[in-house]
Parts: sequence; structure tokens; C-alpha cells
Amino acid sequence: MRTIRLTARDDRIGVLTFDRPGSSANIFDRATLEELRQELDFIAANAAQFIGIVLVSAKRSIFIAGLDLKSIGESMSHEEIREIIETGQNLISRVAALPIPTVAAIHGAAMGGGCEICLACDYRLASPDRVTKIGLPETKLGLLPAWGGATRLPRLIGLPKALDFILAGKTASAQAALRLGIVDGLAPAGRLIEAAVEKILRGKPRRSGHPLVNNRLVAAAIATRLRKQLEKKTRGHYPAVLKAFEVMTRGIYRSIPDSLALERDGVLELVQTRACRNLIRMFFLQEHARKFAVIAGETKPVSRAAVIGAGVMGAGIAQWLSSRQLPVILRDVNTEQVAKGMATIAKIYRDGIKRHIFTPLEARAGLDRIFPAPGEVPLRHVDLVIEAAVENLEVKKKIFLRLDELAGEDTILATNTSALPVSELAVATRRPERVVGLHFSIQFIGCNLSKSSLRAKPRRRFCSVL
Repeated sequence: MRTIRLTARDDRIGVLTFDRPGSSANIFDRATLEELRQELDFIAANAAQFIGIVLVSAKRSIFIAGLDLKSIGESMSHEEIREIIETGQNLISRVAALPIPTVAAIHGAAMGGGCEICLACDYRLASPDRVTKIGLPETKLGLLPAWGGATRLPRLIGLPKALDFILAGKTASAQAALRLGIVDGLAPAGRLIEAAVEKILRGKPRRSGHPLVNNRLVAAAIATRLRKQLEKKTRGHYPAVLKAFEVMTRGIYRSIPDSLALERDGVLELVQTRACRNLIRMFFLQEHARKFAVIAGETKPVSRAAVIGAGVMGAGIAQWLSSRQLPVILRDVNTEQVAKGMATIAKIYRDGIKRHIFTPLEARAGLDRIFPAPGEVPLRHVDLVIEAAVENLEVKKKIFLRLDELAGEDTILATNTSALPVSELAVATRRPERVVGLHFSIQFIGCNLSKSSLRAKPRRRFCSVL
């Protein structure tokens, strides 16, 4: 059975449907790419039969989830990775070059390569359903969008907005994507194809290209002002962020083929880094853990939590927990440290309101679920304690020794450390089997690169969310 099928309507609209057999998700693998090539060959050979093409998915909650990550596994050679990047780039560029209007009718998640094929279409429409998400999360995997995402998104919405989106590896709801200009309109899932037909009948769109921000001068100004900030934030641990930044600021004033070459070369460099290998491995471990959790059956729910350490990381973890409806104790050594942590959390929520992640009511409720504690408090009724103190083994051992006394018999004691051995922390407790590593990472949520900020000293804001 085929993954892609092309049907011709009586009105000469071609509907290209992605429907991977035996799966709830559509992905790009070698077989799917070959089918896409065949369908594009057919469309080119029978151009007179079509006045437009609509891309749709037959899945309930996935449009296209992106490239099958197993395609760039450790067993692949450098040339094989180059080949799959260039194949994807060439096919998606063929979609962009079709002489007839094309529309991506998006219902479900359009991620990575799934988003990039949508960017190659003349129009993008999305259903307002909760399952519809549009994103380029490659930097979270140590990669960058290399099938045209780092090239076409800046040309669609402007370099500053595109940097904000891609460097953070963001995912947007349909409504947020509409505000950003990534999609051109919303329509109920049942009306997406008819709404797409209306767009096709208008012909190909005329886009501004954002000449005021998409030029060599602005790109150079952004590169000069933001590079050191990015280096400071990533501390050399996330090379994909800097490489994506370089590709986008260099590619925006080059031709599309030259920008695509920068994307390809950037990924070929990144796949050789330890960060990329580790992040992809973590992705597969998380996927395996999700499947195992379903098989394992009964699990104990977490209804109350505590975070030890109110620094940037601890405050971010507490905010994340509170935004998931959990009451959280935020503890540190003194009132001043706890107050700083609460101020950080308040700022995260304020920024979330501005970015329409939270409503004011949701942000207020989230803050109300956090209980500041400038000293020791009973933890016997807490289900999960997360330690996010300074990266010092002896300090952490003392913390876990005391947590062992304060926490309940069934309380899970977790550490956020990414460098220290969890087993050494566990031996400081009476029940080492309840000590786990639970790592959170800081993500960028914005560069605030507005036009006005490029004329004056920019306000380069980064917030930690989890």
C-alpha cells in the first residue's frame, strides 16, 4: 500500500493525501520521499489536468510528523546523510516551483519536514483544533531545519520572527501560527479542502518578502548584537542554536539554492557533534519510556511537589509544575533567594501572557499554586521533590541526607543534575531506590528582534521554560 495518493476532483483540483499504512502518524522516510517524487513527476507530466494542488493528511491528529530520525542514525555515512538532506530539499523545492497554486490544508501536527513542505506551498490553512501544531523543533535535537525551513520561514515572516521561532525549536498552535503569519487562515477540519480551493482560485499570492528586515545590513546588525548573547546562554552546549543562527543570518540575503546549501552543510556539521548524538538518543529514550509507561500499567500520580533551589533552573521547574496544575513548594536557604525565584516565575508568566501561552487568569492561578519557603518545611505529604541546587556533589549529598529525613516514605527524591552521578546522591539516603535523575533543560523563548529594536539598543530577552 502507498503512503501518498493523488486524486483529481471534477474541478481540476488535485488532492495529495498523506496516509501512512498501519500507522497513526505520517513521517518522511526514503519510501515516502520516493512516492512524493513519483507524484510530482505525474503532476509535471499532466500539468494541464490541474489548476491547483491541495496537500492533506488522512490521520486524526498528525499532518506530517517530519523526518524519520532513524534515517540519520549512527550507522549512516556522511554521504548517505548528505543524500537524504539533498533529496528532501530537492523534492520540497519542486513543490515550491510548481506553476500552479498549492495549499497545505493542515489538520494535526506539522513538525520538522512536515512544516517545511507546508512552507513550500503558496498558501497554508490550518484547523483551529488543539491537535493542530506547527513547529520546527530541530534545534532541540541538536540539528537545524534543513529542508528549507531555515530558508523559507524568514522569507515568509521576516528574519527576526523566524530567528525567534527556529532558535527556540518552537511549536505554535494554529491561532499562534496565524498571528505570526505562518498560516494564511483558519478553517474547520471538515472545510479545509474547500477553503483551500478558494485560495487556489485566487491564483498565486504576492508576498512582500519583508525587505526592511530581510537584507544584508539588518542580518549583519542582528549577528553582531546577538551572537555573544547566544554564546553566553548556550555555554557551548547547544551548537545547533549557533549554527541555525549563522545559517539564517547568512542565508537571508543569498539565493534560495545558496541558502539551502548552507542548511545542508550546517546539518552535516552538526550530526558529527556529541550534542546532536546525545539529544537524538534522549529523544528515542523518551519515546521508549512512553511506550513502557503504557505497558507498565498502574503508576502513582503526583499531586504535590517541592523544588529545592530557587535559582533560574529551580524557578523554571517550579513554574513548569505549577502551570501543570500542581501545588509546588519553592524552597531555598533564605528569603532573598526565594524572592528572586518568585520574581523569575512571575516574569515567565508575564512573558507567557504576552505570547498568548497563558491567559492572565491562568498565570494568576499558576502563581497561586507556588508556596515560597525560605527554610525547612515538612515534606511528608509531598509526592515528588526535585533538587535544583548548585552543581556541587558534597552540597547535594547534604541536601539529600536532609531530604531523606524530611520527606515521606514514598516520596520520590529527584535531582536535576546533568553531570554528577545520581548513584552517589542515592547512597546518602536510607532508601536509594526512590532517588532518580530528572533532567530539565532551559529553552529560549524569544529574541525580541523587532524593527524598532534594530534601530536602537535591542532588548534581548530570554526566559527559561520547560
